[in-house]
Amino acid sequence: MSAAVQAPRVALWGRLRRSGLVPGFLMLAAVVILNIVLQPDFFSGGSLSSNIATFAPTILICVAQAVIVLSGELDLSVGAGVSLINCVMASLPSAHVGGPIGIFAIALAVSLALGAVNGLLVAYAELPSLVATFATGAIWFGLALAIMPQPGGVIPDTVGDGYAGTVFGLPVPLLIVALAMLLWFALIRHRAGRRIMAVGSNAQAARDAGIPLRRTKLMAYVFAWFLVFLCAATISAQTMSGDPRLGQGYTLASVAAVVIGGISLRGGRGTPWGALVGALVLGLVTNVIYFAGIASSWQELVKGLVIVIALGFMVLEGRRRL
Repeated sequence: MSAAVQAPRVALWGRLRRSGLVPGFLMLAAVVILNIVLQPDFFSGGSLSSNIATFAPTILICVAQAVIVLSGELDLSVGAGVSLINCVMASLPSAHVGGPIGIFAIALAVSLALGAVNGLLVAYAELPSLVATFATGAIWFGLALAIMPQPGGVIPDTVGDGYAGTVFGLPVPLLIVALAMLLWFALIRHRAGRRIMAVGSNAQAARDAGIPLRRTKLMAYVFAWFLVFLCAATISAQTMSGDPRLGQGYTLASVAAVVIGGISLRGGRGTPWGALVGALVLGLVTNVIYFAGIASSWQELVKGLVIVIALGFMVLEGRRRL
């Protein structure tokens, strides 16, 4: 093989190593192979469409968490936020708020308000993000229970039908995920996105460079909670009802995906592509458990082992870079 051909491959491998995506890609390849073995029609159109629709909420919440982590913070309230937004959507009288458009508008306003509250507490009140968002998560969950003590309510049929449909032959869930990724890439190419990365990488250096730390962190939270809204909307379109406990597993999943995707929990290193890879790994692991006939009670144990393996890879990669 000529040096001219080898050079791009070496450069690509170097970029993957620096991005921290190598362990995530290896784990993704492994679970894809397992899915193919256990599910021969894994790549069929029906199977892919079903998996995309199922994985979309997890992907969206994981990318949302990634944006916050890249800013140097964390949000432990995203799962409870999904529950609250879902309950709001399911409890609104469609005929009196302008139909599905009105429901989406109100749910979006609620989501952005929740993100702004978290951002203000972390950035302006200077509370540790772990403490602040753990507390607000309890508040969001309490509000969800107050709105809907028991699962119920109704999501308009047009929402579910639209989510199950296609646009130009492409599944709507895939288009929603693509929209989220495009918004991130538009942000990262803008000064605001570069500021998020700079603040997460080195807050003091960013401050010395004249970057407004508080405003930047607030913006990261608000942008991330737009993605939380998309997550809540997609899962509401699947369940077609409200449930105050619907989002309980999403906080852990979002943090796990960040770890699997090689995004530094210290902030400033990684990309939402890592969160996408991590979310796919978690979703496909669930598929493996189901098709292998493993009891669902083992699901969290397996996910925990996957996270531990990912952390081990991150430690090894970190030592190699030293």
